[in-house]
Amino acid sequence: MSIRALIATAALLCLAAMALAAEFPAAPPPDAFRGIKWQTPLSEIPDLKPVQTPGYRDTYYREAERMTFGDAEILSVAYYFHNDRLYRVGIAFTGRANHFLIKERLLSTYGLGRGVGQRYGWMWPDFSVELTYDDDAKGGALYYTYEGKAD
Repeated sequence: MSIRALIATAALLCLAAMALAAEFPAAPPPDAFRGIKWQTPLSEIPDLKPVQTPGYRDTYYREAERMTFGDAEILSVAYYFHNDRLYRVGIAFTGRANHFLIKERLLSTYGLGRGVGQRYGWMWPDFSVELTYDDDAKGGALYYTYEGKAD
């Protein structure tokens, strides 16, 4: 094998290793949201109230919720339950400025993610963080989703 072929093979192996290493973010996924750990039973979170809008079964909110995410202003925070355990949190916001502030905070926490269209996110084996923005609606959402096995 020639030196050029050997160098080319080594370079390709290095690139393949870097691509595999970039599959998951370097930082660990969050184990909680605002002090509430994923998979916490609904009965252990007394300040949550059910969303009364039809179609939002197993969805809750806090009346005294802080309406900021870092420096961004947000509209709402929803807590989603499956089998009475917290598995997802959704944050709604408006405006490109808030989208930018939220994305910058997430980038500084988790590093580079992946983007497809208007969606950007980070994935781990049992967790995902997804940020979306709709230019027509001038708003977006951030979702933290526990995708592991239910206890």
